[in-house]
Amino acid sequence: MIDEVRLRHTMDSPAKRLERIIIGIIIPLLFLVSVTFIQDDLVIKECSDGFCNNYIITMILILIIIINFSLLFILRYTRVLDKWFSKELEYEMRERLDKEYLEADVANLGSSWAKMEINHLESKHVEEE
Repeated sequence: MIDEVRLRHTMDSPAKRLERIIIGIIIPLLFLVSVTFIQDDLVIKECSDGFCNNYIITMILILIIIINFSLLFILRYTRVLDKWFSKELEYEMRERLDKEYLEADVANLGSSWAKMEINHLESKHVEEE
């Protein structure tokens, strides 16, 4: 059972992991703002001068929630953040990177260079005829 959970989490994409983090931020903030509106009981700092208004803090929390919801929407339904947070599964990413690593290996570099040189010389030979 534990191995299945661990395997499932290792097969998630970075985008899915970020979605879980954002949801983990949104839920407590929603709870905090709802308690504030229901009981009007959010007092972060007592103010004698009236300088710090707790409603401003509530509005800032609501703004943070809106930003997180929009980030979650962008992450889930668009491809804007794919450059930074890939939607590719981890094992697929590892296979692709291993393949790229093997293709870029120094031992293969000589043969690739030789193939490119042969193609270049053959094209020059065809041009001369």
